[in-house]
Amino acid sequence: MVRGLLKECTTDVIADFRLAIADWQLGHVEVPRIGSSQLAIGKWKSQMKYVELHAKSAFSFLEGASVPEELIAACAGLQMPAMALLDRDGLYGAPRFHMAAKKNGIKAHIGAEITVQSPLIVQSPKSKVQSPKQDVGRWTFDIEQSPAYHPVVTIPVLVRNRTGYQNLCRLITQMKLRVPKHAKPGECAVTTDELAAHAQGLICLTGGERGPLGPNDGETGRGVDGETIRTGEWLLDVFGKGNVYAELQRHFNRQEEARNQAVVQLAKRLKLPLLATNGIYHATPAEREVADVFTCLRNHVRLENAGQLLANNSERYLKSAQTMMNLFADLPEAIANTLELSSRLKFSLEDLGYEFPKYPVPAGETMTSFLRKRADEGARLRYTGQNGAPAYERARQQIDRELALIEKLKLEGYFLIVWDIVRFCREEGILIQGRGSAANSAVCYSLGITAVDPVGMELLFERFLSEERGEWPDIDLDLPSGDQRERAIQYVYER
Repeated sequence: MVRGLLKECTTDVIADFRLAIADWQLGHVEVPRIGSSQLAIGKWKSQMKYVELHAKSAFSFLEGASVPEELIAACAGLQMPAMALLDRDGLYGAPRFHMAAKKNGIKAHIGAEITVQSPLIVQSPKSKVQSPKQDVGRWTFDIEQSPAYHPVVTIPVLVRNRTGYQNLCRLITQMKLRVPKHAKPGECAVTTDELAAHAQGLICLTGGERGPLGPNDGETGRGVDGETIRTGEWLLDVFGKGNVYAELQRHFNRQEEARNQAVVQLAKRLKLPLLATNGIYHATPAEREVADVFTCLRNHVRLENAGQLLANNSERYLKSAQTMMNLFADLPEAIANTLELSSRLKFSLEDLGYEFPKYPVPAGETMTSFLRKRADEGARLRYTGQNGAPAYERARQQIDRELALIEKLKLEGYFLIVWDIVRFCREEGILIQGRGSAANSAVCYSLGITAVDPVGMELLFERFLSEERGEWPDIDLDLPSGDQRERAIQYVYER
């Protein structure tokens, strides 16, 4: 039936039908009973979706022209189910991007464009001068000192899980710690060894003109050569099979399309999945003017003198699924793979709920049991029923209620850490006193953190800690200035 239908279709309809077949193979739509070929194809094409997986925000300083909220607003307007933010060498915009996406019911994917020391050389047609070879793991590349040599490349990566987020943060931190004062973008980069050591949990895109395949293909237009193949193999070796996607972008640029054709050939050779993106710099076409101003600022030129430094057109905006499908009608799998990859990206910033440090307890104890024992010991000493103090049995009810909430909110470690600091200061003769709303807690009083009896004074515990408020407890400790204060601080560091 499919073969008979294809014979009757025009060239345009065949392209549409290929889009539908790719979507059906991925299980995104059900195969309809075909009565009218045009109606069936139209239905399949209307169900085809696209997810933008490579966008920059204004947090890519002087490159992105839109703040995260504007990107999400455009995404919501296009009814796109998800979107990825990949700012340059940082995750600064991720929290705002996540919050805006959450409000709009959009899945926010997190990643970054990482500046990496280039492991390869661009073969310049003007120069044959070669320097000694450089070893990168089990790969050896020729390093050419020529005008075409790019000392760094940009590798876009997407976070797949929590491990990937941790590794991405470590990569960025290691690089930033080496950045000299007043450094320009690209002056400091992640080493290839660091990238290989922190690649777990990350998905690699081959990028655009600044990517590891960009300069080699976009500038020379020579297609797939030995260096390009070795670069692709190196990426597979670093990130693993199934974690490298051949990225394609189309902005009506001849050099870019020559690079795309080379990337398609490389993908076939290395069996890499194709991925269509639009390399977003601004949410809407109108914001291209802002991007042009940023380009002038970045290059220290006036707008009228910027010339070819400016973008050729305004195509780097968030496009609809239909527009992207039309752009990649000859490569429907590149569109379909955006949905497939989006479904693999399970990580969300919501997975990063803060956890207080775990307090070390003796063998056979848990933080819960250890806290209960310390609170019980203190309560028996303070609630004696003498000299106006409430009886232990009366205070015990309040302490048990507080401990139940502390355990439910997993705050045992927090209270034990504060108790340990107070204990150390008193043993060392350092004046210390807890104050503030913590005085409303019978547990704090029993642990010796505060000096006010909340049971005898009938103070409201919920002013200090309440499940409904969803806020962390705040225990203020007053310390004397000078050497004694510093001794307490150093103790915390050592612990």
